Amino acid sequence: MARRKKLPTGVREKNGRYTYRYDVYEVENGKNRRKQKETPSFATPEEAYEAGVLIKAQQITGTYVDEKNFTFSEWVDKWVEIYRNLGRADNTVKTLESKLSVLKKEFGGIKLKDITSLQYQEYLFRLKKDGKKKNTLLGMHSAMRSVVKAAANPPYKIIAEDFTKGIVFPEYKETLTELKSKKNKKANYLEKEELAIFIKTAYELPDNPEYAETEKDRLVLRQNARALHILAFTGLRIGELCALEKEDIDYENKQINVIKNLYYQDGIESFTLGPPKNETSVREVDMTNKVVQLFKEQEFELKKLKLMLGLDVIYKSHDFVFMNGIRKPGYPLSPYSINAYMKTVLKKAKLPTNLTPHKLRHTYTSLSAEAGIDLSSIQRQLGHADDEITKTIYLHVTKAKRKSDIEKLEELMSSVE
Repeated sequence: MARRKKLPTGVREKNGRYTYRYDVYEVENGKNRRKQKETPSFATPEEAYEAGVLIKAQQITGTYVDEKNFTFSEWVDKWVEIYRNLGRADNTVKTLESKLSVLKKEFGGIKLKDITSLQYQEYLFRLKKDGKKKNTLLGMHSAMRSVVKAAANPPYKIIAEDFTKGIVFPEYKETLTELKSKKNKKANYLEKEELAIFIKTAYELPDNPEYAETEKDRLVLRQNARALHILAFTGLRIGELCALEKEDIDYENKQINVIKNLYYQDGIESFTLGPPKNETSVREVDMTNKVVQLFKEQEFELKKLKLMLGLDVIYKSHDFVFMNGIRKPGYPLSPYSINAYMKTVLKKAKLPTNLTPHKLRHTYTSLSAEAGIDLSSIQRQLGHADDEITKTIYLHVTKAKRKSDIEKLEELMSSVE
């Protein structure tokens, strides 16, 4: 009778297949509990042992992940709840849920850890082949990346690898109609001369009795004017500006630390402070000397406004740079107030009234491009890695410079003829 071959330490055999048994430790009721787990089964004991050795090495180096058995649907539901509790606006959460609901139809019942890059890659190609529009597919891919990235990284770390990494997005060739539309599309922003008129008018209105009757009114309107001025000169989002607290302004290094955004639905008293729009939105925004001056003026006039309102009635849980000075003293300045004031200023200045505070980011892009700042630096200041409108504005503004460069080249080459 042949002697049975001894299996490597830790390897188990069942029905002609081999696994490696190893220990993991979980915290339960404040105590470390040992739990035994097994690798997937292999055809040979050597393969099982190699898989076990790899796990042991990962445990020693601290890179091991005890993958959880969440299905895709289960993790999506958990992540959406986490996302909602981060203070995201309801509309943002609903949009994310809508995109993920489509993905759940395809991957819902599969364990998240078992979904492969190849599976997901083929799914994207299939959707493109079935006629899904580029923007629709981009939205779904963005949603998938956010949910899987969260699962693969601290603090959750429920899967070892992010299967969306390295995915090739399906190529879409633009039609002639789309190319023409893109060429003719004009982003709305204020030109340099228009911005000068806009800023001048914004500071004139507080001194006009038609718009401000009392000193308190004047202080409130000057605050609005300053907010618009800073938006145009920094590229901040309006929610980022309204969320700023005194500690976020670094005068010494002339930087604004953008780490939060203002969210609210039912009145400013229901506000929450949550993370900015995306990862690249967390940033340090550089300030010119003029912007530093504007923040110092705001700090000085805010003290006057607080004294006028009465310190005992002011909400004190946060020290906002721009404060609600009308209905809810001490609460953050409402983006709606800034938007309404901007409409009034545009109308008085006889400028296009369809512009919004967000368009001042486009204005900032235009001015930066005209000043010769490179596109990547502008994008860093704005807080996004890639944006089609920013590129469009940048190329539009720098077109004149490119023409000038060609003329210089022609002048140089004329001496060669």
